[in-house]
Amino acid sequence: MMTKKQLRLQQEILKQLYTRGPISRSDIVKQTGITPATTSAMTAELLSEGIIHEAGEAASGGPAGRRKILLEVAPGGPKFLGLELTASNYTLCIIDRLGRVYATRARQTPRDYDLTFLDPTAIVADIKDFLAAHPEWPITAIGVAVPGHYLAGQEFIVSANPTWRHFSLHPLNEAFKDTPIYYENNVHCMTVAEQLIGADKSGVNFTFLHVARGVFCSTVYNGRLYGRENFANGEIAHMIVDPNGELCDCGRRGCLQTTASHEWLVKKAKLLYENASSTYLRQLVNDPADIHMDTVFKAFQMGDQGVVTMLRQAIESLAVTLNTLALVIDAKRIVLHGQLFDQPQLLALFQKTLVENQFQLTSVQPQNVTVKPFGPTDGAIGGGMLAVAYQLLGEV
Repeated sequence: MMTKKQLRLQQEILKQLYTRGPISRSDIVKQTGITPATTSAMTAELLSEGIIHEAGEAASGGPAGRRKILLEVAPGGPKFLGLELTASNYTLCIIDRLGRVYATRARQTPRDYDLTFLDPTAIVADIKDFLAAHPEWPITAIGVAVPGHYLAGQEFIVSANPTWRHFSLHPLNEAFKDTPIYYENNVHCMTVAEQLIGADKSGVNFTFLHVARGVFCSTVYNGRLYGRENFANGEIAHMIVDPNGELCDCGRRGCLQTTASHEWLVKKAKLLYENASSTYLRQLVNDPADIHMDTVFKAFQMGDQGVVTMLRQAIESLAVTLNTLALVIDAKRIVLHGQLFDQPQLLALFQKTLVENQFQLTSVQPQNVTVKPFGPTDGAIGGGMLAVAYQLLGEV
């Protein structure tokens, strides 16, 4: 059995394999300062247990006559359950340590914050049924992506929407008291997944911007989630972008939420439907109550001027907000996540606005901007990877 020190060293090596792999033993030594002998012994143990495997030779080898073998985390192994909760649905995923999905289940309701649907006891029963349907993949831990922040002492979700105060997570904790359960904000969870299994393996600081019902920003700084203990950190939805703008639910005017969130974009589209003399929205639905973001995007693609203006304002506000964050957060790259960024015209506008409004210093390099395609299981996979991070790496 490993000592605490040995476990910590193994976790540090695994972190390098996740965030910089494939990587050689010598590069692990350079990144961590762990001795070559200890690195060799630890990686040999991980290889023998099947947690990692060899991934070929580096393009440029080490000293003459010596092969520089690359190592990376191996797929498979213990399984983890990821759960994402939102105002109108929840999603379940069984994944492995590389986020590969083995089974999923999604439940949805047409009405937001329906407490009959968001019944913790019923959700627990559905989770048990889901796991019972897949006995071939027993889980070792659970990660829950929540639409806010988990208040452990009281077992409920802290959110700007008061409905979540009536949603107790005690039934879930009680039902799986013999299984480790980890909770975190849903965007923090997706950021952990991006760090561990995303395409970029440079290990540099990055910001993950998620735009959906709300707007949230999560940052990995020096290998860890930045400011996660401060529940206000990342709540850029309530940064004021127009002091004379519309009244936000938080009681202030002109928050980014009122300009760029799906909730407000749908609200504005409904007003367009009811008041604009000419709008394609009326061709798409017969009742403004049936307008959702998919409707808004269809109207945008059809060239509806009201919708085009609305989405342009949203994108420009998001870009200016990120430029502001770049002045206070050391992040070398930005990952955009949300259906807004899956629209090529809107993405191009975002990048253009970002560059035009960037504070220029000769020594400052522009941030690398990439888009993570939006997927309905992203949050649940993030929850599962949260559990992976705690179980294998000891931290997030």
